[in-house]
Amino acid sequence: MNVPFIRKFVSVLLSFALVFVLLGTFFVPKAHAADEYDSLRDKWKEMLTGGTAYNPLDADIASQITAITATAQNHWDTMNKAAGRTYLWSDLTGTTSSKHVTSGYNRLKAMALAYATKGSSLENNAALLADIKSALDWMYTNRYNESTTTYSNWWDWEIGAPLALNDIVVLLYEQLTATQITNYMNAVERFQPTITSTGANRVWECTVIAIRGIIVKSSSKLTSARDGLSSVFNYVTSGDGFYTDGSFIQHNKHPYTGGYGKALLSEISKVIYILEDSTWEVIDPDIQNVYRWVYDSFEPLVYKGAMMDLSRGREISRSNFQDHQVGHNVIQSIIRISQFAPAADAAAFKRMVKYWIEADTYRNFFTYAPIQMIVLGKAIVNDGTITSRGELIKHQQFPVMDRAVHLRPGFGFGLSMFSNRIYNYEVTNSENLKGWYTGEGMTYVYNADLAQYSDDFWATVNPYRLPGTTVDTQTRANASSAGSLSTNNWVGGTSILGLYGISGMDLKALGNSLTAKKSWFMLDDEIVSLGAGITSTDNRPIETIIENRKLNSSGDNALIVNGTSKSSALGWSETMMGTNWAHLAGNVAGADIGYYFPGSGVVKGLRDARTGSWNAINPNEPTTAITRNYMGLWFDHGGNPTNGSYSYVTLPGKSSAQVSNYASNPNITVLENSTSAQAVKENTLNIVGANFWNDALKWVQVSGSNFLSSDKKASVMTKETSSDIEVAISDPTQVNTGNISVEINKAAMGAISTDPGIVVTQLSPTIKFTVNVSGAKGKTFKAKFSYEEVTTPPPVLLFSDNFEDGVADGWTTSGGTWSVLTDGTKMYDQSGNSAAAYSVAGNSTWTDYAVEATVKPINYGISTGVVGIMARLTDTGNKYNFYYSNGTLEISKHVADTKSVLTSKAYTLSTGVNHTFKAVLVGSTLDFYVDGVKELTATDTSFSSGQIGIAMYKAAARFDNVTVNSLVTTPPISFNDSFEDNAADRWSTSGGTWSVVTDGTKMYDQSNTAVAAYSWAGDSTWTDYSIEAKVKPINYGLSTAVVGLMGRLTDTSNKYNFYYSNGALEISKHVAGTKTILVSKAYTLSPGTTYVLKAVLAGNTLDFYVNGVKELTATDSSFSSGKIGLATYKAAARFDDIAVQ
Repeated sequence: MNVPFIRKFVSVLLSFALVFVLLGTFFVPKAHAADEYDSLRDKWKEMLTGGTAYNPLDADIASQITAITATAQNHWDTMNKAAGRTYLWSDLTGTTSSKHVTSGYNRLKAMALAYATKGSSLENNAALLADIKSALDWMYTNRYNESTTTYSNWWDWEIGAPLALNDIVVLLYEQLTATQITNYMNAVERFQPTITSTGANRVWECTVIAIRGIIVKSSSKLTSARDGLSSVFNYVTSGDGFYTDGSFIQHNKHPYTGGYGKALLSEISKVIYILEDSTWEVIDPDIQNVYRWVYDSFEPLVYKGAMMDLSRGREISRSNFQDHQVGHNVIQSIIRISQFAPAADAAAFKRMVKYWIEADTYRNFFTYAPIQMIVLGKAIVNDGTITSRGELIKHQQFPVMDRAVHLRPGFGFGLSMFSNRIYNYEVTNSENLKGWYTGEGMTYVYNADLAQYSDDFWATVNPYRLPGTTVDTQTRANASSAGSLSTNNWVGGTSILGLYGISGMDLKALGNSLTAKKSWFMLDDEIVSLGAGITSTDNRPIETIIENRKLNSSGDNALIVNGTSKSSALGWSETMMGTNWAHLAGNVAGADIGYYFPGSGVVKGLRDARTGSWNAINPNEPTTAITRNYMGLWFDHGGNPTNGSYSYVTLPGKSSAQVSNYASNPNITVLENSTSAQAVKENTLNIVGANFWNDALKWVQVSGSNFLSSDKKASVMTKETSSDIEVAISDPTQVNTGNISVEINKAAMGAISTDPGIVVTQLSPTIKFTVNVSGAKGKTFKAKFSYEEVTTPPPVLLFSDNFEDGVADGWTTSGGTWSVLTDGTKMYDQSGNSAAAYSVAGNSTWTDYAVEATVKPINYGISTGVVGIMARLTDTGNKYNFYYSNGTLEISKHVADTKSVLTSKAYTLSTGVNHTFKAVLVGSTLDFYVDGVKELTATDTSFSSGQIGIAMYKAAARFDNVTVNSLVTTPPISFNDSFEDNAADRWSTSGGTWSVVTDGTKMYDQSNTAVAAYSWAGDSTWTDYSIEAKVKPINYGLSTAVVGLMGRLTDTSNKYNFYYSNGALEISKHVAGTKTILVSKAYTLSPGTTYVLKAVLAGNTLDFYVNGVKELTATDSSFSSGKIGLATYKAAARFDDIAVQ
């Protein structure tokens, strides 16, 4: 035996042991993970504690460790440790309030966190550990076990308590006995065994089940938690969840992006993050929606680190959840998402996070963030390769949740409304007791004063005088009318260019008789607020609140009115006659606000110190009295006003001199402020916005002349340049199942672009178009018209299908498994990946056109799987293909089932991501666009016409928003006849007695009730067009008499008919004299009444409108071109204002 060697070896071992003992306090190596569950548990623990790799001497981390330690020490010091104890903390003694259970576990979690946090003075403290373990056993025995009977709030039992208990077990896993872990996890299983909820609650449930699954090493639980997220990824069309317009709803009808939505984003980001790269990794392709939520739902609502209160529901009444705290929670979630998001999204998220952290000078992000977030956040901020996003300039309407946000250089503006779809405000668990008017048109101005809506705003602001609201001054009881709907549906608005917008609210106040029409015009550097029809019969003063701004600690912010300084003393009040403008100095530079009053007005002002408490609005909060100073400005409409009105312009960021100059030469003109319409023109931008309040034809005038009209309730904007005019329109009522007809008193040379659903019926002498808003849910539709010659003809919509009706009945399939999804996305899904699958639609006569579709590849059965669109298809063996396959885009053709690739290029198309494919076929030129970029072009003459289709080969995919636009270069059709020249010399007739009447109406009359009578005009080459006419039935010779329009007429025996006959509307056709009814419905056209009939023929789609409402639609391919005509059968009728486009 080599004794010296052994001695030397032992000596070395002892040296290493000594080093390990000396360094062990500072460095504890991560235990080797015995299995995948242990790895996931370690990852969750690292998320809670920050791990061990951070520098505890970093000032922000050290501060956080100190805070963690202090919180734990306080809970430890105040915990009841006596033998035979009946409670753990003296303020959590009850057995009737379930929040005591959750609070108890949260305090134990805080203690466990200190025990497990590197650098804490309580790290690995044996006495602390013993007391935590004893308390956990006490909680299990006395408060939370398999046989506990629940009481109070379900949320504590099923979500709040198990979330905290799971975290405790993860933090102390190595220190707990197997029996303890089993007991605690059995209790969690008792209260949260399955996933049943929606929205944020569902994600919390998934989190509970996932972390328990990690702890007890249950693959089935982890699978259940992962799969339970899938329904949350889906956009919803009703109830709780995210909507495609960016809205988030919880509790059925409450806007909650900054409340439950914030919690959902936080929890879902944690679960996805934890499961990444594991057996249970989230593989649902709809995970892509999470990234879209960040852009559409959260980014517009975070202003320099603050989450806008208009989306936070009852959480605004929580003192420890003020807007910057909540905004930072959102930032933390986005930081976490940036760790697993695709590269492009991750980069964008880091840019926005960097901007928010740097811009929030009110609340330092790193002072309050958990350790892991400090580390990750500093890595982003200190990375010179990441550029700050900068200020977001955007206007966004949220039609589903009755909110709007307007973001401009130097300020942001928020608007909160309610309707018969959205509740006014929420009170639950006695939170938000005085939120009476927070949903009744409250406005927020965000600027450099980042403390405005923090620093105890909600505890001290006068809840009767919230900016933007029109209110009855009645005394309100706590929680009065909470969770109520309006009886009115006209609430919403429209936007143009993504930069400017207007909103309106048909106010019916709750608990009193007050009604009003209110509109907001969010433009360049101003917001115009109009009110009309303000009426009340309750004999109480009615007020419209212009402003209620929190002032500095002295309350002496300068107020200048019409150039005169008002008193800066608290307690000042005044009724200011003839007020033309006012200026209020901000609390910091960049926070000044100006106010301009068109036509001047009587404004009341009050500078007061208000004392309140959080407890007054939420009895769960402290009773400490808090005082803040406010400047209030308002209009007093008096008692029992009838048709009262107001107008004012908010001018954020302007100095007093700038406000004075603006008042002398305003950029805006109030065009109308009535109960028929409210309209404003922004003169420098040449934007007109108008809210039309009634279902009646209404013109808005500019400079004394008719400019813009709508025949239905609508919100409309125009922006005009020397060469074009852009129009945006929506149906804020969300109940119109037909069309809105819009007319602009301008002549255009052509349409540059039109959204699907818009049909242009006339370009000259005025622009006329209709918008089909059925099912649009307040969406904005856009069109753009050129004043110059349009060298490329505007697209004519031949076909459109977004599958929102839940069916694909215009499609013929071959192979595959096809269905329209019911998960809220309503995408057209083909789920098989083992064979070829085709779905075909359209008309074989279509020649030059563009076919566009949203395409989402789901998975490929083989590496050479194919997904794409088809065009000029005769059958699946003869067609053009615009495909993605095996890392390559291609344009190819099948001729007699033999495929030839015309051109191709390398490309990457990720599964689970929505892409836009577009094929453009004009003559022999074939272009392939992906996501708006032309990727390929080819030339071929094999096919000149044919249908369209979508195709896969051994791949699964989803499709949506399929449109086909004609690109046939025929001259635009334009035909108008109002018979004002007393002649019908462009018309041919057969049968009947036709003449232009001379009674002043100058209508085209057919007076014979004994025969069939026809009159036609136009060109036999006309293909896709609309024909509109005023039709006045005079009398019917028998019950089956006919009156109506004809389209694509070859002769009176070959044509389409759009008729009224025998109490019914019909679309029918005559082929060789034989009539076939394609579709019909019961209807009444009364003699002596004038109706507007319109037939729209586009491709094989035939639509029949009466008075702007689409009553019938049919599909037929018998006739592709022909003239237009008027028809009666044994009926007398008159016709006028015939227009063909």
